[in-house]
Amino acid sequence: MVEVLLDRIDGQEVAVVDSNCIPESPTKCSPTENSTPINELSPIQEFYYGQSIFITGGTGFMGKLLIEKVLRTCPGVASIYLLVRPKKGKDVHQRTEEIFDDALFTKLRDEQPKFRHQIVAIAGDCSQPNLGISSQDRATIIREVSIVFHVAATVRFDEKLKLAVPINVRSTRDVLNLCKEIPNLKSFVHVSTAYANCPQSVIEEKFYDPPMDSDKLIALMECVEDKLAEDITPQLLGKWPNTYAYTKAVAENVIRKQAGDLPIGIFRPAIG
Repeated sequence: MVEVLLDRIDGQEVAVVDSNCIPESPTKCSPTENSTPINELSPIQEFYYGQSIFITGGTGFMGKLLIEKVLRTCPGVASIYLLVRPKKGKDVHQRTEEIFDDALFTKLRDEQPKFRHQIVAIAGDCSQPNLGISSQDRATIIREVSIVFHVAATVRFDEKLKLAVPINVRSTRDVLNLCKEIPNLKSFVHVSTAYANCPQSVIEEKFYDPPMDSDKLIALMECVEDKLAEDITPQLLGKWPNTYAYTKAVAENVIRKQAGDLPIGIFRPAIG
């Protein structure tokens, strides 16, 4: 079942665990010390209680907001698995530490100083096939995770299609295929953009026909040379103003075609 949502906003496997946690199964961790008694939880807190979450794009603006909000308001969450790409000579664990040095997490650090025990860094790269995840980490996600947020994207409006398509389109297909293997999946949220369907004068909470079939676009970018891909980009974009909006529109087509009966929602945030 697919639900399309609109909203607006402003704007290798390593886990550090506490003494009550079983390393082989992070979801067995007890709730944090200051978590709300289960009989006093809100419906949202109850939904997340005891669940483990897999998040792509956790190093970006939207991903950081999501992580902070979930950890601070739903302390019963068992673990958050973050897909992190090594970058600029820093490994995934260094980059993960940098995420939580952000001032955004000040309040969370004050209220829940042990929150990092809930974080598991997963080495990967959304520009690579199957998210660049090792078979061992993939098995861990399938076994432990029940909620997935696909936030990762290249948000450069003028990104070359040879890079934008793997990151924004193929990775969506890869995450969806991963979700199909998760036996206890409760929710998969795909973060799109309000501008994915910008050629429409009015955008409703529904799917629209994509500018190109997702599988055909992925196959095309995998077989053409860089120069040819650049030359045909204007013709491919058509009414779409840039490669970002274009690839996000095609990514929604991935969900439309392949979601089946998975519990999926599409989130279309806007700017301002």
